[in-house]
This record gives sequence, C-alpha cells and structure tokens, in this order.
Amino acid sequence: MNLLSFICLPKSHLLTRTGIPSYFTLFMCLLLPSQVFAVEDVGIEVTGQGSVVVIPDQFSLTLTITERGRVPSKLKTLVDKKSNSVVNAAKSLAIKESNISSARVNLRIVTERPSIQMQGVELHKARQGSVYIDGQSINQQANSVNTHKQPLFELSRQITVEFDKLADYDSFLAQIIKINVSRISSLSMNVTARDESYQQALLDAISHAQQKAQRMAKQAGRGLGKLLLVKEVSSNHYQPMYAEAMMSDASPRGHTSLIGSQTITARVLVKFALKIDK
Repeated sequence: MNLLSFICLPKSHLLTRTGIPSYFTLFMCLLLPSQVFAVEDVGIEVTGQGSVVVIPDQFSLTLTITERGRVPSKLKTLVDKKSNSVVNAAKSLAIKESNISSARVNLRIVTERPSIQMQGVELHKARQGSVYIDGQSINQQANSVNTHKQPLFELSRQITVEFDKLADYDSFLAQIIKINVSRISSLSMNVTARDESYQQALLDAISHAQQKAQRMAKQAGRGLGKLLLVKEVSSNHYQPMYAEAMMSDASPRGHTSLIGSQTITARVLVKFALKIDK
C-alpha cells in the first residue's frame, strides 16, 4: 500500500481491532497531506538582469556667488549685480526663464579670529594703560573694538541653470568664468525617458531569466513548465553621472564637453514549474 492510498482510506479502516480510533493514524493523516502537496511546488527559481543604454539629454549647473562685508545692504547690491550678469548670460543663449532658478539666498555672520593674540603677558594693575597699540592702550582698544566694530557678514546666492543641449553649457561656462563667481558645481546629467527605459530593462530581465531557466531545465533532463512567480528585485533608482567643468585659459581652444552613455539596469526573480516526466 502506497502513501497516497493510505491517506485516502475510509473511516472504517481508521479503527483498530478493538474499535478505538488510532490517534497515531489520525495524526499522520493530518500531517502528511501538506508534505504531499509540497511536491507540486517543485520548480526552478532564477534571477534575470536587463540593461538599456541611454544618452543623457538633460543638464543642470549650479553656481554660487558670495560676498563678505560689514554692511548687508552693500553686499546685496554686489551679489545682485553679479547675479544679473549670470542670468543675462543664460538668456543670451535662449534659455527660458523657467529653466533659471536664482531665489536661494543665504546670509550669515562670520566669526572672526582676533588679529593679535597675546599669551603669557602679565600686566600689573598699577601699570595698566602703559602698553599702547595704534595710540590706544590694550584695554581701551579692546573696548573700542567691542563697542564700534560691526560684525562680518557673508551673503551668498545660488543660481541653477538647466540646459537641453550640451553645447549651450559650454557657451554659458565660457561667459560666467569671466564674472568671477565664487563656486561652480559639477554638471548634473539626467535622462528624460528614464522610466520608459527602466520598463524596457525589466522586460529584458524577464527574457534573460527565462533563457537561463530553459538551459538549466534542459541540463537536468526536464521540461520548463508554466510561470509561477515574477518578482522585481531592483528599485527604480537612477544615479546620474557627473562631469567636471574643464577649461584652461592657457589653451588656445576651449574644451568641448563629452557626456558618453549611461546604463539603466533592472533585475527580477522568476520561478517556473518543471514538467515531470511520466
């Protein structure tokens, strides 16, 4: 008697000779079906990967203009003047105002270190005022600095410009380099059709997984059955690459930026059933 026929025995066969149910038999009947049905879950599980090569078509550049001084209103005038020059340089390349952001302004107080630091100098009380610097005693000068000296302010503005063509970035960079801005960040590159490219990479990943499963099943002497499970194991996360601005005043020709290509990758987990030979 095999295992399956034992499980399907009628109730009369579950009684012992004395008519008392066999608890061991009932226990086996409750446990074994789950093991039997697990046989149907036998399959092959593989991972697949798909990649799509894309070329960036969106570019973004952020630069910072910074000025320091005692009077914030004068600092704003200087920063505004340079900011207008940067914006006009962008507009001269037919860049839309919607692609120019210049609203991020930061004002902070700069902590200054004392210009003169004295250590290990002992001044007796009876001789106070006997040491002079610039016509003032040390105590008088310290009180004058604390009373009349204005704090040092730093005013900065960030300007971000977005480009549709890399040639406009090179032309814009050649102009703003003459404005004497404080900092130019790296060029950020992105892809407009990123989601569509990722969806295509997912389809390629499923095809790759199916090909792997077919080869493995054939090597095992089995046939590939129906699809049981498809699971996305990669997140739709795309990290843009960056390119540093490369220009040299000593070079007779300006540098032409190159962006190259980028790859969007997707990974999936796929499970197939195996055809059992009869």
